[in-house]
Amino acid sequence: MTEVVTTRTELLERLADARAGQTLLLSGRFGSVRLRNINVPGGVTLAAAEPGSAHFERIEISRCSRLTLSGLHLWPGAPVERSRAKLYLITADARSSNIEVEGCLFRGREDSDRFAYWSKEDWNAAKIGGAFLRGPHGVIRNNVAIGVNFGFNVIGASSELFANRVFGFSGDGLRVSADNCVVIGNRVTDAVQIDGNHPDGFQSFKTSGLLNGLVVKDNTILEWTVRPVNPLRTRLQGISLHDGPYANVVIRDNSVACSSPNGIRVNAVTDVEIVGNRVRHIDRKPGKDPKIRVTNCSGTIIVTDNQAEKFILPRNVTAARNRRPDYRVEY
Repeated sequence: MTEVVTTRTELLERLADARAGQTLLLSGRFGSVRLRNINVPGGVTLAAAEPGSAHFERIEISRCSRLTLSGLHLWPGAPVERSRAKLYLITADARSSNIEVEGCLFRGREDSDRFAYWSKEDWNAAKIGGAFLRGPHGVIRNNVAIGVNFGFNVIGASSELFANRVFGFSGDGLRVSADNCVVIGNRVTDAVQIDGNHPDGFQSFKTSGLLNGLVVKDNTILEWTVRPVNPLRTRLQGISLHDGPYANVVIRDNSVACSSPNGIRVNAVTDVEIVGNRVRHIDRKPGKDPKIRVTNCSGTIIVTDNQAEKFILPRNVTAARNRRPDYRVEY
């Protein structure tokens, strides 16, 4: 018979004696938990015993490796404190590696299914993100974040954002700030503006130096899908590589619907492919926006088989079969 862990104290005790490849099944309300120095060969998994059975307010991971969090539910137990720092429900520091977050549910507060009716004050009281992994080889996979600030963020090399959903957010839906990362099959929808941050569906940048190696593929980014009239709805930017320098970037087969000029924008990239993307106006208003815009790029620049209201491309680009959006096709 498999034993189920039901308290925070018991969880920390069991982790101290964890065996290689062990899965600890959890059920109960665990509050805020700090996981430190968990480095079991073969890894350890913390998993909900049943769907929805394990709730945490926050999880902070430090100096851990080969740790998987699976099927957990997370939201704050009280209004989020005001902070200049960006807060997240799960964080892992830069000394942690091979951390995986899968199948978890993240909420800015417990009633986040009603985010479309929140006021600005409500959003500020729920101003916390989903998961932020700072170390290498991080994986955020098959999670859902509803009514959060930022969605999912990785800044460690060779990390992955795969098949997540961000539904209602006030920061950026997805962020990547490291080399050799992949962003595949995610769905990001419904952005609001509550402060000076301008929301992006996906944004990538480094604070210094070259970001080398990035694949953004098969993602869907939609500015708005819910309550038609909302004073906090913003003009979402789609796929954004604003800064640079970047190198070896592939942006392929993504679907973006927004009202911002920046449907897909890349700047200062050496060797970039932008292929098979569909970019359109969220309100089905043909015109000049959103655009696919490529500036200050060098090396091999390929922009083919895309749809957008307008293309701004350099002279040294290989461009073919780009066209206006087909609004008859849903996505």
